[in-house]
Amino acid sequence: MKTYTLDPALREQLKVRSNWRGAASVAQDYGLMVAAFALPIAWPHPLAWLLSVLMLCGVHVGLAILTHEAAHKTLFANSRINDWVGQYLCALPNFNHMPMYRAYHMAHHRLAGTPDDPDRIMVDRYPVSKANLRRKLLRDLSGQSGVKFLIGIVAMTAGYWKFQQNGLVEKLAYDRPQRFTDYAGRFLRRGGAVSIAWQLVIWGALHALGHGELYLLWALAFLIPFPLTMRVRVLADHGAIHDPDSTDPLLHARSTRLNWIEKLLFAPHHEHYHLEHHLMPSCPHWNLPKLHARLVADGVIPPANQANGMREVLRRVTR
Repeated sequence: MKTYTLDPALREQLKVRSNWRGAASVAQDYGLMVAAFALPIAWPHPLAWLLSVLMLCGVHVGLAILTHEAAHKTLFANSRINDWVGQYLCALPNFNHMPMYRAYHMAHHRLAGTPDDPDRIMVDRYPVSKANLRRKLLRDLSGQSGVKFLIGIVAMTAGYWKFQQNGLVEKLAYDRPQRFTDYAGRFLRRGGAVSIAWQLVIWGALHALGHGELYLLWALAFLIPFPLTMRVRVLADHGAIHDPDSTDPLLHARSTRLNWIEKLLFAPHHEHYHLEHHLMPSCPHWNLPKLHARLVADGVIPPANQANGMREVLRRVTR
C-alpha cells in the first residue's frame, strides 16, 4: 500500500480542541452514573440491578477512555484544565493515574508496529483457539481479572511495580529497603487518597439517599464487566489485524463499527475508531467520525482492519 497523506487543511480542522466539548464528554459519563444509580432506587428489582451494573461499567470504560484522551492533551483546549480533569475527574475515580498512564501510553504510540510496543504482548498471540479465549473471558466474569487489576494498579501507583498496563509485572528497585509505610505513603501522595475519597463520596451520596448498599454495584461493575470489556476492546483495536509489523497505522490498527449498546460497554467517546486515532493522535475524539468518513471515501482502510461489531472481532481473533 502506498503511504497515505491526509489533506493538511483537513488535518488542521480535525485537531482543533474544545473546552465545551470536553466538558460535555465528562458530563456524559457522570450523567450516566447518576442514571445508573437512579434506576434501582426508582425500581428495586434484580433486573434493575443488572442494568445498573452494565451502565456503571459504561461509566468506568468512559472515564478510562477520557483518561486516555487527556493523556493525549485532546480533551480540553486549555492544557491545565485538560490535565486536572483528566487526573481528578477521570483517572482517580478508577484508581488510575493519568500522568503515569500518559508516559506509558506514549511509548505505545511511538513504538506501535514494532516488537518494542509495550501493548503488543496483549495481542501478539492472536488468533487463539475458542477454548483459550473462553478461559480468559471466564476469568473476567469470575472477578479474578478485576481483583488482579485493582491490586496491580494500586501496587503500580505505590511504586512497588513498574507502571504498565499490559499484564507484565516488574518490581522496582530502590537504594534502600522499602517498608509498607513507604509504599502506602507513596500511593496516597500519588492520588490514592483522592481515589479512596471518591469511593467514600459515591457511597456517602447514596447513603444520604438511604441506599448506601448500591455502592456495591459500582464496585461490582469495576471488578467484573469492566475488565472483560477492556480485554475485548484491546482485541478490537489491535488483535489479528492486517500487518502487526508495520509502523503504518492503516495496517496495525482497526476501525470497528458498533451499535449503541456496544459503544456504551466497549467504546464510548468514539474509541472504536482506533485506526483513525493512531493515524492522527492529535484529533479529539469527537472529530474521529469525520476522519473515518474521509478514510472510507478514499478507500485506504484494509478489509482486515475494519469490523462490523464485536462479534465479528471475536470471530477474527479465534481460530
